[in-house]
Amino acid sequence: MSSKVRAVFLDAGYTLLFPRLDGLGLELANLGFAASVEDFQEAERVAKKKIDEVLWPLLRAGQIPRNSSRFYWQPYLEALMDRLKAPAEARPGLTRKVVEIFEDIRTWSRVLPETPPALESLRSKGYLLAAISNSDGRIEAEIGRAGLGEYLGFVIDSTIVGVEKPHPEIFEIALRRANVAPEEALYVGDIYAVDVGGAQLAGLRGILYDRVGAYPQADCPRIASLAELGNIVAQLDS
Repeated sequence: MSSKVRAVFLDAGYTLLFPRLDGLGLELANLGFAASVEDFQEAERVAKKKIDEVLWPLLRAGQIPRNSSRFYWQPYLEALMDRLKAPAEARPGLTRKVVEIFEDIRTWSRVLPETPPALESLRSKGYLLAAISNSDGRIEAEIGRAGLGEYLGFVIDSTIVGVEKPHPEIFEIALRRANVAPEEALYVGDIYAVDVGGAQLAGLRGILYDRVGAYPQADCPRIASLAELGNIVAQLDS
């Protein structure tokens, strides 16, 4: 019989907060390369496949990197350039612009309408909520500016604690902070190897947030919206 769930940890980027792709698309259009939301989402799907291909063999071999973000962003940028049909001579400049915008923490300020009600519902049922994010030291402040800080007990930022997902150490830091056992916590994130794989390494149960349909055959609980999270948590807590 599984333990009762006491805490629900969530990723930040692409789970609690999303990039403002309209602004990024406008910047690229001004440079002569029209980019649709589907272009960005396809790059996301490609990058998730690539990072899983790199990380899963490492996880299975016990060779768990303390830094993993580089495995995602390089294939993301390459896939986006391919989608835009950017010629070789234009790619360095376009890539620098995309990186510049994504590194601007204010880009990560979009909160989906279903997010606050989903968090409030879980909090009202007595679950401790917190965020665990591979970020640059500024994500807690951005979560606060976006109006989501009130729902969270704390935020773990990889730059501040010195280790990134999927390394189990970052999850263990959150478990100690929450004063819960691994089997009493769930983790919600959008990259299978990083979030579900990392959570499992630390003894937590993972829930995959697959808004862009990158994982149609995932072998774990999977949601396409945080509006579905309450039902999944209830099932895992029964």
